[in-house]
Parts: sequence; structure tokens; C-alpha cells
Amino acid sequence: MVKLDYEPKTLDDKIIRDGLSAVASLEGDTYSRGASFVVGGIATQSYLPTNCRRGTCDIDLAVLLRLNKEDFRRFSQAAREYLGDHGYNLLDMKSQSAFCLQFQDETGAMSYIEFPRFSERRFEEKKPALERERRNAKRKIIEGTNKTLIVSSPEDIIVPKLVRSVNSLRRTPLFEGYTSSMKCLSEEEIRSNLVAIAELRDEAMLNPGDLERSELLRFVSDLYDIRLLSELGGINEDYFNESVKSWDSLRAPCYERDSIARAVLPEGFLQHDFTW
Repeated sequence: MVKLDYEPKTLDDKIIRDGLSAVASLEGDTYSRGASFVVGGIATQSYLPTNCRRGTCDIDLAVLLRLNKEDFRRFSQAAREYLGDHGYNLLDMKSQSAFCLQFQDETGAMSYIEFPRFSERRFEEKKPALERERRNAKRKIIEGTNKTLIVSSPEDIIVPKLVRSVNSLRRTPLFEGYTSSMKCLSEEEIRSNLVAIAELRDEAMLNPGDLERSELLRFVSDLYDIRLLSELGGINEDYFNESVKSWDSLRAPCYERDSIARAVLPEGFLQHDFTW
């Protein structure tokens, strides 16, 4: 999926709330009940007030089953029925790493729900972490409805973003200059960061072959999400440390890891050596 082709949206958009209601309907299906939870940008938004939400293009799911094409259609059936009953046009799509259910309303607005694809070996490697994340996920009400769904914990949103940010900074040390704008976010600075991220996204759209520009967009977006979740979502330090141990790039101190931690995490977090 080329995510830059989709208009970013937030939980304040009806199409996203309808998409989440469709995801919630999966819990009523015997085959898919309890086997998925929301991760990524929409999970991040669920912990933040409207004025802090950074638009995203899709609804990402973690799924505790390995899906092939047939399984994907079976697993997603309840969501398909919900969206079809509410007037959306549906289209199946596929990327290297996901099956996608695109839905479009009568105005032409589009979004999609992303279901991960794994090889058998890769799924078995990830399964223990997925099960741990599901046990620690939160049940939340979908705004404007009486429906609920399961959303990844702040810790399990933050840690993969930290990993990605550390790896980006190792590849491109000049990115470090962007960390300073995250250290103290007033309302004005939040607005400024959201504008800057939107501008970076526009630049990435105009330069689709510029991989460094796309990586910068991801880097700044991840830093923003981590910083806001750390302040507004709340972090359980014990569970955060448990999650960190799963990632080699975070377990031992290094310049990139500690530079990012100082910018976006509460004081004292990641100031330990987790190798043993």
C-alpha cells in the first residue's frame, strides 16, 4: 500500500469511527473473536485529545492468527458486512506485509483496515510478543458510540517506535537536530509540530523516490507520538522495561538510544543496561 496516496484522518472523522466499529464487530464472530487489537496511529490517537492527534491513513490491526488470503476473507467477514451495511464500497488489496480492506464512502473519502501477513516462521517468532501485547492491551469506547474495542497499550506503541527511531538516527545522524523540538510541548508547539509533520508529508508525496525524506517524515512523526503518549497516555515503567527487553537495539545504552530517550521519554527511562 502507498500510504501517501491516502488523505490522513483522525478519530474525529466519521469514516475512521465507522472503520473502528467494523473492527469491533469482529468480536462477535466466532472465528475472529479476541484474536485482534488495534495498533499504530489510530491506537496512538485513542490516548490523545483532539488537538494533539496526528492524522494517519489506515487502521492497523495486530492479529493472533496467521492469515492467508482465504483466512483473511473469513477473518474480516464481520467487518465487511458492517461496512457494507453502512453504505461503504469495499475493495481487497494486498501489500508485501499486509492484507488490506479498503472502504470508501459516497463522497469518495477512503481508508483501509490493515491485517498483517507473515510467513509461518516469522509468525511463530512474533507470536509470544503478540500474545503478551494482547494481554496488556486496553479496552476503550469508540468515540461517539457505545461500542468498544481492544487497543494496544501505550508501552507497546512506544517501544517499536523507539526501535525504529534509533535505527533511523543510526543511519542518518543529521536527524538528531529534530529531537530538540520535542522536549517541551506547549499547545503552541504541538500545533507547530503538527504543521511541520504535514509539510514533511506533502514534500514526501511530491518526491516519492526520495527515501531519506520519507524516513525523516516517519522519524519526526514517531518522536511526536512517543512524546505525547509519554505525557498524556501514561507509561507503566515495569511493563515498559519488560517490553524493551524484547529489542536488542534498546537493551544496551548507545548514543542514539539515549539521545532520543532524553528528548521524548520521562526522566530516568531507558537509563539502564538491560543486557545480561
